[in-house]
Amino acid sequence: MRKIYITGTDTDIGKTYFSGLLCKHLKEQGGKVCYIKPVQTGFPADDDSKTVREMSVLSEDDCKVLHTAEAPVAPYIVFDEFPFDETVETINSITGYDWLIVEGAGGIMVPLDSDYMNYDLVKACDLECLVVVPNRLGCINHSLLNKSFLESNNLKFAGFAMNNHFLASKFDRFNISMLNELTAHSAKFVFSKELEYINVNW
Repeated sequence: MRKIYITGTDTDIGKTYFSGLLCKHLKEQGGKVCYIKPVQTGFPADDDSKTVREMSVLSEDDCKVLHTAEAPVAPYIVFDEFPFDETVETINSITGYDWLIVEGAGGIMVPLDSDYMNYDLVKACDLECLVVVPNRLGCINHSLLNKSFLESNNLKFAGFAMNNHFLASKFDRFNISMLNELTAHSAKFVFSKELEYINVNW
């Protein structure tokens, strides 16, 4: 089973939408897919598992959120002690799938509580990190910083997913080729909220 962690260079840049597209694509390719959201804040107004389930037509058993909080804030603010060990045990006990897609809350360094951050969960569950990037001015710097952090902390880097929904000028279209040149062709996916497509190079 391949285990992928969906993170991003910022908040509100298309991680959930991409997760839905990826789950749908993998299922259409004949794979058995499980999607997990370890922590969902802003719940129930925000329910990423529901969005992914509707996009990918996964069952409720195959698409779920583990822990929720109503306030739309970082987990650190609402969890005095995030149930880290329980979460790791739940994720590591999942079997019987070809793909496990785990979507994080925010970026890789978002704190879960005073002791743990998202990357601790990635490490404890031996997940590969796929970084969603909004294709806009500044994205190269944010992308390279994420890649550098992952590699310097011995975390598995699976590549980038570029979101063309954020294209604002003709120059932004050079970002994908520039990122590939700087990172040995690690931009594996290109997608757009408007066009609902996904190009796979994986």
